[in-house]
Amino acid sequence: MKKRCIVTGVNGFGRFGLHFIKYWLDRSEEADFLISYINDDYLTIEQAFEILQSDRAVCFDKYRLTLVGNHFIFTTNEGKEHKIAYTHSSKNDIPWIGSPEIVLECSGKSTQVKDCQDYLTGHTKLVVISATSWDADKTLVYGFNEREFSKELKVVSYGSCTVNAYVPFANFINNTFGVMDSDVNVIHNVQRHRLAESYTLTRKFCTLEKSALNFLPFLNQGNFNVNYTLVPYDGVSMIDLRFRLKNTPNESELISIIEQSCGDGVLKGLYSVDDKDLGPEFYNCTTFSTVFIKERIKLIGDSLYLFGYFDNENSVNRYFDLIQSISQSY
Repeated sequence: MKKRCIVTGVNGFGRFGLHFIKYWLDRSEEADFLISYINDDYLTIEQAFEILQSDRAVCFDKYRLTLVGNHFIFTTNEGKEHKIAYTHSSKNDIPWIGSPEIVLECSGKSTQVKDCQDYLTGHTKLVVISATSWDADKTLVYGFNEREFSKELKVVSYGSCTVNAYVPFANFINNTFGVMDSDVNVIHNVQRHRLAESYTLTRKFCTLEKSALNFLPFLNQGNFNVNYTLVPYDGVSMIDLRFRLKNTPNESELISIIEQSCGDGVLKGLYSVDDKDLGPEFYNCTTFSTVFIKERIKLIGDSLYLFGYFDNENSVNRYFDLIQSISQSY
């Protein structure tokens, strides 16, 4: 008999929320949590329903979608229904506040603890923010430190797309070979609805610059650098990594170790290695935090170079994993 599922409610139905709902629906039979509520302060229920039917990147065509009152009903081919209540309210007026056990704050607007306090009432004991929160009780990165969750925590951050793309892999590289220094270059997309704005190549602060130093004791301001550039493009993002290693096997052995770890080792499900570069479009909605390209993994002297793709919009994969891990501990 399946254990009781934890009830959750999602605030925010933007790109992250949309991807997350689809990711959960496709795995709902195995999930230990339910999504019972969605709120968005910008989209009406009719607008949200239209997006569910027509979004070009997140496809719900394996479900029959119906709108009944204030509920979305997703029906599988086997006839199973998932019923989710939708509300269109400001954050302070969400009618279901206090009903779910966990609030999934996915709006991108409430990233400080003070902004999440109103959620912690009634049955709600935890808020998990789908973005970087510098003052959260704890940041939990799945595949790195998710087992440090405890029920004493009230507001948790999942990190960010770049944190998930880098931190568990860098930790593995250090544990395996030792890291003396590291560089990260990120080419980050711009959401489609923002492309009409006057974007040019823009160097921006990346949460990884601070988060990696907080998480990984072998890195410091003197041996770690991040270049983060926004480009006027709405496909998946790209990442270049460099690690200077203390212990260096030959290149073929090093690549074999990385492939094995991604295939059935400690990085299984988190990262993947593809033989050839199939281009960014191929990696839309990838379930991996980063997909590395084997032909572009190089060992030059004592420095390891890797290139990969990550779908920042679909970093919901690790958010889902984190909520699943937390739910199993309740």
